[in-house]
Amino acid sequence: MASLLVSVRSATEAMAALEGGAAVIDVKEPDRGPLGRADVAIWSAVRSAVPSGTPVSVALGELHEWDEAQARSDQPAPGSFRGFSFRKVGLANSGRDWARSWERLRERLGEGPSWVAVVYADWQRAASPPPDVVLDAALSTDACAGVLFDTWDKSHESPLDLSWLPWFERVRGAGRLSALAGRLDAKTITRLAPLRPDVVAVRGSVCHGGDRRAGIDPSRVARLAFAAAQI
Repeated sequence: MASLLVSVRSATEAMAALEGGAAVIDVKEPDRGPLGRADVAIWSAVRSAVPSGTPVSVALGELHEWDEAQARSDQPAPGSFRGFSFRKVGLANSGRDWARSWERLRERLGEGPSWVAVVYADWQRAASPPPDVVLDAALSTDACAGVLFDTWDKSHESPLDLSWLPWFERVRGAGRLSALAGRLDAKTITRLAPLRPDVVAVRGSVCHGGDRRAGIDPSRVARLAFAAAQI
């Protein structure tokens, strides 16, 4: 069965997600994009609030944001990732030299949690690398523990369907984790169950009113945790 990952923007939301049955907590800021990077202080607050046995991941925004001169001042210190299990960065608008830029970022941030590569299913809209190219890079490094299949533009329906099975099988065959995301609800999780993801990642569908900027609703989390457990 798949584990349910819930993305949260505060320690309070993390507690609500755990109450509903989330198995993995992810820290991100929805107002800053699909993988918006929350302030480092939020990471610390969430990690401190969540029991040590529960995995916590952190979203780091888009790769190009780390190369821009106007990068935010709250850069992670070497110890910022202590206690986290995974970290991920999106590849929207990442340019032709993205693979080398991603490698440099991994070197810059140093040892710590394993990396999760990100494949945007709407990669053409996101101007990100195509799936096979991302998998080539991700599966060639031991630093990458898995691959997240997500959508960049949350205002459109996800193009993920069962035709994506070969990519999930490629990840599985390499012994890495696969995570499924992108506007998932209980019905969609059931429909995409044959992809056999290890992790089902959600945000908007477990928020009050289905608004990804609202707070986490434990009852919604419980429904999706049940759906994920049927995979």
